[in-house]
Amino acid sequence: MTHPQQGPIAQPHQPQYQPPYQPQYQEPHQAAYQAPYQGTPTQPGYPVGQPMQPPPAGWTGAYAATGAQPVSRTSALVWTLGLVSILGVVLGISLKEDGANAWHSVHAWGGLAIAGAVLTLAPVAGHSFGMTAARAWQTAVVGAGALVLYWVLFVLPSVGSNTSLLTTIGVAAGAVAAWVAPGKSPAGGQPSAGHTW
Repeated sequence: MTHPQQGPIAQPHQPQYQPPYQPQYQEPHQAAYQAPYQGTPTQPGYPVGQPMQPPPAGWTGAYAATGAQPVSRTSALVWTLGLVSILGVVLGISLKEDGANAWHSVHAWGGLAIAGAVLTLAPVAGHSFGMTAARAWQTAVVGAGALVLYWVLFVLPSVGSNTSLLTTIGVAAGAVAAWVAPGKSPAGGQPSAGHTW
C-alpha cells in the first residue's frame, strides 16, 4: 500500500535575530562636523551635497552684515558738518557773555536756528524717516536757509563778540553740509550722489 506524497513539512515562523541598536561613539568635536556624503564635496557655508564653488572675483574673505550700508566720505562729511553746526549754534546762543546769553535777545529765533542746524543732517538721517534722497537734500537746504536768515538778523549786527564767532562757525558748517550733501538734482533731473573727493 502506497502512501500519497506529501509536501515539505511547514516550519513555524521564527523571527530573524537582530542585535540591539548600539550607536557608534563619536568624539564631540567630530560629531558636529560630519555630514552624509552625497557624491559631491562640501565646504563650510554651503548646503550639504552642493559642490564647492570658487569665491567671486574681488572677494576679500569677509562677509558684510545683513543690511549694512557702506559709509561714503560724503556721508561722513555731512555727519561731521551737521554736528558741528548744531554744536556751534547751541553754544553760540547758550553761552553767557557779559553776564547774559543770546536767548534774552533772540527768543524763539534761537529755536529756529537750532532746528535749521538739525535739518542739515537730513541727507544722512532722512532715510530712517522714509525720505527720498532728493527730499532729504531739499530739507537740508531749508535748514541751511533758516541758519543764514538767523545769522543775518541776529549775529551779523554783533559779529564782534565771541559767541557770535561760535554761531558763525555753526551756520557756515550747516551751509556747507547742505551744499555737499547727496541728493542734489542736477539739470538732468536725477538726484546726484553728492560730491566725490
